[in-house]
Amino acid sequence: MDKYTKSIEAITKQFGTSYYFATRFLPTDLRQATYALYSFFRIPDEIVDNTKDSSDADILAELNNWQEVWERAYHGGITEYPVLNLTSKVFHTYHIPYQYSLNFLAAMKQDITIKEYKTYQDLQQYMYGSASVVGLMMTYIIGYTDDKALEYASLLGEAMQMTNFIRDIGEDYDQRGRIYIPQYDLSKYKVTEDMIQKHQVTQEFVNCLKYQIQHTRELYRKSDKGLQYLNRKGRFAVIMASRMYEAILGKIEQNHYDVLTKRARTSKREKVYILGKAALEYGFQE
Repeated sequence: MDKYTKSIEAITKQFGTSYYFATRFLPTDLRQATYALYSFFRIPDEIVDNTKDSSDADILAELNNWQEVWERAYHGGITEYPVLNLTSKVFHTYHIPYQYSLNFLAAMKQDITIKEYKTYQDLQQYMYGSASVVGLMMTYIIGYTDDKALEYASLLGEAMQMTNFIRDIGEDYDQRGRIYIPQYDLSKYKVTEDMIQKHQVTQEFVNCLKYQIQHTRELYRKSDKGLQYLNRKGRFAVIMASRMYEAILGKIEQNHYDVLTKRARTSKREKVYILGKAALEYGFQE
Protein backbone atom coordinates (compact mmCIF):
# COMPACT_ATOMS: atom_id res chain seq x y z
CA MET A 1 0.00 0.00 0.00
CA ASP A 2 1.70 3.23 -1.14
CA LYS A 3 1.81 6.62 0.51
CA TYR A 4 -1.26 7.86 -1.36
CA THR A 5 -3.67 5.11 -0.37
CA LYS A 6 -2.82 4.30 3.25
CA SER A 7 -5.48 5.24 5.75
CA ILE A 8 -5.04 8.55 7.50
CA GLU A 9 -4.70 6.84 10.87
CA ALA A 10 -2.06 4.41 9.54
CA ILE A 11 0.01 7.29 8.17
CA THR A 12 -0.14 9.16 11.48
CA LYS A 13 0.72 6.06 13.49
CA GLN A 14 3.65 5.11 11.24
CA PHE A 15 5.36 8.47 10.96
CA GLY A 16 4.28 10.49 13.99
CA THR A 17 4.50 8.27 17.06
CA SER A 18 4.48 11.11 19.60
CA TYR A 19 1.85 12.99 17.64
CA TYR A 20 -0.28 9.84 17.39
CA PHE A 21 0.00 9.23 21.13
CA ALA A 22 -1.18 12.77 21.85
CA THR A 23 -4.18 12.47 19.52
CA ARG A 24 -5.61 9.72 21.73
CA PHE A 25 -6.75 12.48 24.08
CA LEU A 26 -8.92 14.16 21.45
CA PRO A 27 -12.61 13.45 20.97
CA THR A 28 -13.22 11.10 18.02
CA ASP A 29 -14.26 13.79 15.54
CA LEU A 30 -11.25 15.97 16.29
CA ARG A 31 -8.94 12.96 16.23
CA GLN A 32 -10.08 11.93 12.76
CA ALA A 33 -9.70 15.50 11.51
CA THR A 34 -6.18 15.59 12.95
CA TYR A 35 -5.26 12.33 11.19
CA ALA A 36 -6.38 13.85 7.90
CA LEU A 37 -4.30 16.98 8.43
CA TYR A 38 -1.23 15.03 9.51
CA SER A 39 -1.46 12.88 6.38
CA PHE A 40 -1.88 15.99 4.24
CA PHE A 41 1.39 17.30 5.69
CA ARG A 42 3.28 14.04 5.75
CA ILE A 43 2.86 12.90 2.17
CA PRO A 44 4.46 16.03 0.60
CA ASP A 45 7.19 15.82 3.25
CA GLU A 46 7.87 12.23 2.19
CA ILE A 47 7.91 13.26 -1.47
CA VAL A 48 10.63 15.81 -0.74
CA ASP A 49 12.70 13.83 1.76
CA ASN A 50 12.40 10.20 0.73
CA THR A 51 11.84 10.00 -3.02
CA LYS A 52 14.87 7.93 -3.97
CA ASP A 53 16.72 8.38 -7.24
CA SER A 54 14.53 11.31 -8.26
CA SER A 55 15.81 14.57 -9.67
CA ASP A 56 14.82 17.91 -8.22
CA ALA A 57 12.67 18.46 -11.31
CA ASP A 58 10.86 15.16 -10.76
CA ILE A 59 10.24 15.93 -7.08
CA LEU A 60 8.92 19.39 -7.95
CA ALA A 61 6.65 17.87 -10.60
CA GLU A 62 5.23 15.41 -8.07
CA LEU A 63 4.63 18.21 -5.55
CA ASN A 64 2.96 20.34 -8.22
CA ASN A 65 0.71 17.43 -9.12
CA TRP A 66 -0.20 16.97 -5.44
CA GLN A 67 -1.05 20.66 -5.20
CA GLU A 68 -3.16 20.59 -8.38
CA VAL A 69 -5.15 17.60 -7.12
CA TRP A 70 -5.51 19.29 -3.73
CA GLU A 71 -6.92 22.40 -5.39
CA ARG A 72 -9.52 20.26 -7.16
CA ALA A 73 -10.40 18.49 -3.93
CA TYR A 74 -10.70 21.73 -1.98
CA HIS A 75 -13.03 23.22 -4.55
CA GLY A 76 -15.40 20.26 -4.39
CA GLY A 77 -13.98 17.71 -6.77
CA ILE A 78 -13.65 14.04 -5.87
CA THR A 79 -10.07 12.97 -6.53
CA GLU A 80 -8.11 9.73 -6.71
CA TYR A 81 -6.39 10.58 -3.39
CA PRO A 82 -8.61 9.77 -0.36
CA VAL A 83 -6.35 11.84 1.90
CA LEU A 84 -7.09 14.99 -0.08
CA ASN A 85 -10.83 14.32 -0.20
CA LEU A 86 -10.87 13.94 3.58
CA THR A 87 -8.64 16.99 4.09
CA SER A 88 -10.98 19.10 1.97
CA LYS A 89 -13.87 18.11 4.21
CA VAL A 90 -11.82 19.04 7.29
CA PHE A 91 -10.90 22.45 5.86
CA HIS A 92 -14.53 23.30 5.12
CA THR A 93 -15.94 21.84 8.33
CA TYR A 94 -13.55 23.79 10.57
CA HIS A 95 -13.25 26.87 8.32
CA ILE A 96 -9.48 26.56 7.98
CA PRO A 97 -8.06 29.29 5.71
CA TYR A 98 -7.04 27.78 2.37
CA GLN A 99 -3.93 29.99 2.28
CA TYR A 100 -2.39 27.94 5.09
CA SER A 101 -2.22 24.92 2.81
CA LEU A 102 -0.50 26.96 0.10
CA ASN A 103 2.02 28.28 2.64
CA PHE A 104 2.82 24.73 3.65
CA LEU A 105 3.28 23.45 0.10
CA ALA A 106 5.47 26.46 -0.75
CA ALA A 107 7.76 25.52 2.15
CA MET A 108 7.98 21.94 0.89
CA LYS A 109 9.04 23.20 -2.53
CA GLN A 110 11.62 25.44 -0.88
CA ASP A 111 13.25 22.33 0.63
CA ILE A 112 14.13 21.10 -2.85
CA THR A 113 16.63 23.85 -3.56
CA ILE A 114 17.48 25.67 -0.30
CA LYS A 115 19.89 23.68 1.84
CA GLU A 116 20.87 26.22 4.50
CA TYR A 117 19.73 29.47 6.17
CA LYS A 118 21.92 32.42 7.07
CA THR A 119 20.02 33.73 10.11
CA TYR A 120 17.27 32.60 12.44
CA GLN A 121 14.98 35.18 10.88
CA ASP A 122 15.52 33.51 7.50
CA LEU A 123 14.74 30.14 9.05
CA GLN A 124 11.60 31.54 10.71
CA GLN A 125 10.20 32.49 7.33
CA TYR A 126 10.58 28.88 6.24
CA MET A 127 9.20 27.52 9.51
CA TYR A 128 6.05 29.61 9.16
CA GLY A 129 5.06 27.49 6.19
CA SER A 130 6.54 24.19 7.32
CA ALA A 131 5.39 24.26 10.96
CA SER A 132 3.58 27.35 12.24
CA VAL A 133 0.67 26.89 9.85
CA VAL A 134 0.30 23.35 11.21
CA GLY A 135 -0.31 24.84 14.66
CA LEU A 136 -2.70 27.38 13.18
CA MET A 137 -4.74 24.70 11.40
CA MET A 138 -4.92 22.60 14.55
CA THR A 139 -6.19 25.63 16.46
CA TYR A 140 -9.12 25.90 14.05
CA ILE A 141 -9.91 22.21 14.56
CA ILE A 142 -9.72 22.37 18.36
CA GLY A 143 -11.48 25.71 18.58
CA TYR A 144 -10.43 28.81 20.48
CA THR A 145 -11.90 31.66 22.46
CA ASP A 146 -9.48 34.43 21.54
CA ASP A 147 -7.38 35.22 18.48
CA LYS A 148 -4.34 35.26 20.77
CA ALA A 149 -4.48 31.46 20.54
CA LEU A 150 -3.22 31.68 16.95
CA GLU A 151 -0.08 33.57 17.95
CA TYR A 152 0.83 30.96 20.55
CA ALA A 153 -0.04 28.06 18.24
CA SER A 154 2.42 29.47 15.74
CA LEU A 155 5.10 29.50 18.45
CA LEU A 156 4.39 25.88 19.38
CA GLY A 157 4.75 24.85 15.74
CA GLU A 158 8.09 26.66 15.66
CA ALA A 159 9.25 24.96 18.86
CA MET A 160 8.35 21.51 17.56
CA GLN A 161 10.04 22.17 14.24
CA MET A 162 13.20 23.38 15.96
CA THR A 163 13.16 20.20 18.04
CA ASN A 164 13.11 18.19 14.82
CA PHE A 165 15.91 20.26 13.33
CA ILE A 166 18.14 19.77 16.38
CA ARG A 167 17.42 16.04 16.64
CA ASP A 168 17.96 15.42 12.91
CA ILE A 169 21.12 17.43 12.24
CA GLY A 170 23.08 14.32 11.25
CA GLU A 171 20.30 12.71 9.25
CA ASP A 172 19.40 15.91 7.40
CA TYR A 173 23.02 16.43 6.38
CA ASP A 174 23.89 12.83 5.52
CA GLN A 175 20.75 12.05 3.57
CA ARG A 176 19.70 15.39 2.15
CA GLY A 177 22.67 17.76 2.35
CA ARG A 178 20.69 20.20 4.49
CA ILE A 179 21.71 22.19 7.54
CA TYR A 180 18.79 23.94 9.21
CA ILE A 181 20.73 25.38 12.15
CA PRO A 182 21.37 28.98 11.05
CA GLN A 183 24.81 29.63 9.61
CA TYR A 184 25.13 32.63 11.90
CA ASP A 185 24.83 30.39 14.96
CA LEU A 186 27.23 27.80 13.59
CA SER A 187 29.79 30.51 12.91
CA LYS A 188 29.27 32.08 16.33
CA TYR A 189 30.08 28.79 18.06
CA LYS A 190 32.81 27.87 15.55
CA VAL A 191 31.00 24.81 14.23
CA THR A 192 32.09 23.88 10.71
CA GLU A 193 30.37 21.82 8.05
CA ASP A 194 33.37 19.51 8.16
CA MET A 195 32.56 18.65 11.81
CA ILE A 196 29.02 17.72 10.84
CA GLN A 197 30.15 15.74 7.83
CA LYS A 198 32.66 13.78 9.91
CA HIS A 199 30.20 13.32 12.82
CA GLN A 200 32.48 15.12 15.26
CA VAL A 201 30.64 16.02 18.46
CA THR A 202 33.16 18.64 19.52
CA GLN A 203 32.86 21.03 22.43
CA GLU A 204 32.03 23.75 19.91
CA PHE A 205 29.20 21.61 18.56
CA VAL A 206 27.92 20.87 22.09
CA ASN A 207 27.93 24.57 22.97
CA CYS A 208 25.94 25.37 19.86
CA LEU A 209 23.36 22.69 20.66
CA LYS A 210 23.04 23.90 24.23
CA TYR A 211 22.09 27.30 22.88
CA GLN A 212 19.61 25.84 20.37
CA ILE A 213 17.98 23.70 23.07
CA GLN A 214 17.71 26.62 25.50
CA HIS A 215 16.11 28.78 22.82
CA THR A 216 13.67 26.03 21.85
CA ARG A 217 12.63 25.43 25.45
CA GLU A 218 11.88 29.14 25.72
CA LEU A 219 9.56 28.79 22.71
CA TYR A 220 7.72 25.96 24.47
CA ARG A 221 7.28 28.06 27.61
CA LYS A 222 5.96 31.01 25.62
CA SER A 223 3.55 28.78 23.71
CA ASP A 224 2.13 27.44 27.00
CA LYS A 225 0.46 30.82 27.51
CA GLY A 226 -1.89 30.01 24.64
CA LEU A 227 -3.41 26.93 26.28
CA GLN A 228 -5.95 29.06 28.15
CA TYR A 229 -7.44 30.25 24.86
CA LEU A 230 -8.08 26.75 23.46
CA ASN A 231 -11.35 24.92 23.87
CA ARG A 232 -11.05 22.54 26.80
CA LYS A 233 -11.92 19.43 24.78
CA GLY A 234 -8.63 19.67 22.88
CA ARG A 235 -6.38 21.30 25.43
CA PHE A 236 -4.88 18.20 27.03
CA ALA A 237 -3.89 16.69 23.66
CA VAL A 238 -1.95 19.87 22.87
CA ILE A 239 -0.26 19.72 26.27
CA MET A 240 0.76 16.12 25.59
CA ALA A 241 2.09 16.85 22.11
CA SER A 242 4.09 19.78 23.47
CA ARG A 243 5.52 17.88 26.44
CA MET A 244 6.46 14.79 24.42
CA TYR A 245 8.22 16.80 21.76
CA GLU A 246 10.03 18.85 24.38
CA ALA A 247 11.16 15.60 26.04
CA ILE A 248 13.20 14.87 22.90
CA LEU A 249 15.48 17.73 23.92
CA GLY A 250 16.15 15.99 27.23
CA LYS A 251 16.99 12.78 25.37
CA ILE A 252 19.50 14.68 23.27
CA GLU A 253 21.15 15.88 26.45
CA GLN A 254 21.18 12.31 27.80
CA ASN A 255 22.92 11.25 24.58
CA HIS A 256 25.64 13.84 25.30
CA TYR A 257 24.43 15.98 22.38
CA ASP A 258 25.33 13.32 19.81
CA VAL A 259 22.72 13.98 17.14
CA LEU A 260 25.19 13.06 14.41
CA THR A 261 25.25 9.31 14.98
CA LYS A 262 22.27 8.78 17.34
CA ARG A 263 18.56 9.54 17.09
CA ALA A 264 16.89 10.78 20.27
CA ARG A 265 13.69 8.88 21.00
CA THR A 266 11.34 8.65 23.96
CA SER A 267 10.30 5.15 24.96
CA LYS A 268 6.73 4.05 25.61
CA ARG A 269 7.50 4.05 29.34
CA GLU A 270 8.76 7.62 29.12
CA LYS A 271 5.63 8.67 27.23
CA VAL A 272 3.50 7.19 30.00
CA TYR A 273 5.57 9.07 32.58
CA ILE A 274 5.04 12.32 30.66
CA LEU A 275 1.33 11.55 30.53
CA GLY A 276 1.16 11.03 34.29
CA LYS A 277 3.09 14.19 35.01
CA ALA A 278 0.90 16.26 32.68
CA ALA A 279 -2.26 14.77 34.19
CA LEU A 280 -1.12 15.73 37.69
CA GLU A 281 -0.25 19.24 36.56
CA TYR A 282 -3.26 19.97 34.37
CA GLY A 283 -5.80 17.18 34.84
CA PHE A 284 -7.54 15.47 31.95
CA GLN A 285 -9.40 18.33 30.33
CA GLU A 286 -12.18 17.72 27.86
